[in-house]
Amino acid sequence: LIGTGAVPVAHSAPAVPSTDEHGFVDSSARCSTSQTLMAYGRTSRSLVVICVDPDGGLQYRGVRLSDGAALTMTAGRGSDGSIVALNEGVTYSVSPGTLLVSEGDTVIYRDTWTDFHQSRFSGGATPTSTAPASTAPTSTAPTSSAPTSSAAPATSPTVSTTTVTM
Repeated sequence: LIGTGAVPVAHSAPAVPSTDEHGFVDSSARCSTSQTLMAYGRTSRSLVVICVDPDGGLQYRGVRLSDGAALTMTAGRGSDGSIVALNEGVTYSVSPGTLLVSEGDTVIYRDTWTDFHQSRFSGGATPTSTAPASTAPTSTAPTSSAPTSSAAPATSPTVSTTTVTM
């Protein structure tokens, strides 16, 4: 660019939102004041919190970073211990290692957490966090942004999932 007069433009990564005892501050990825924060995390494209209702029901709350689309839905425990939520045929599975979004046996994307905290994910009271060295999304397919909500069941449902490996 010598002699062209062009000035290079610096691009910065989006700011990491601050968190508190309810999740991500100023975000829809946040538990209500009547809920307990079970786990929260950030991938290169999403913010996610798992909330526990006073009656023990689980709720998934996610925000897509590219456009701020929010999704809140009832969740349950998968057979592998993950937290699983279903929205219009798309399954969102949260484990301490990844956020897996799939439709049937098709993986839409599998994101590694850039930051993950779990105070009650496996029933323990000790907070833990992980920060994997890299984020490796497998697809850029958009997910549904149509929020759905329903009353949480009195007990946490058991949800079976198909584990898809790539």
